[in-house]
Amino acid sequence: MKKYIYVLAIMLTISLAACSKQNISSAPADNRSNAPSNSVTTLEEGVWPNNEYTEGLPVPPGTVAWATLDAEQENCSVNLTDISETDYNEYIEVLKQAGFSVVENVAEEIKGEDYVSIGTLMSSEEKWLSISYIPDSFIIYISFENN
Repeated sequence: MKKYIYVLAIMLTISLAACSKQNISSAPADNRSNAPSNSVTTLEEGVWPNNEYTEGLPVPPGTVAWATLDAEQENCSVNLTDISETDYNEYIEVLKQAGFSVVENVAEEIKGEDYVSIGTLMSSEEKWLSISYIPDSFIIYISFENN
């Protein structure tokens, strides 16, 4: 139960960050004021990360805008752009076929904007996925079930 609450909190945090519709990928690389802790490693932009968290996951459509690996929190986050809502929904179906089940779906219309933010929490026997989608972008947060 503790794991579920932790992942749900992360999912909501990611959803709120996605809802702000900030263009994170265009932020200057030398901006040290928001620098992550030493436990966070920035992974190669434009390339789907191959690591213990993404192993066995189907590669989603879109372009990797950024990806991080957090050794302290034991998770991997990937932001993809150039992805439609149809692509997102098809990827959710591919994940279901790969053995993931939906734990929770959240959708919220963003006031003052013409879009709906969608969040999906999924689980398999060994991994948790928290996926947040806004038009043209989604973030996938991956952690292991036993964390």
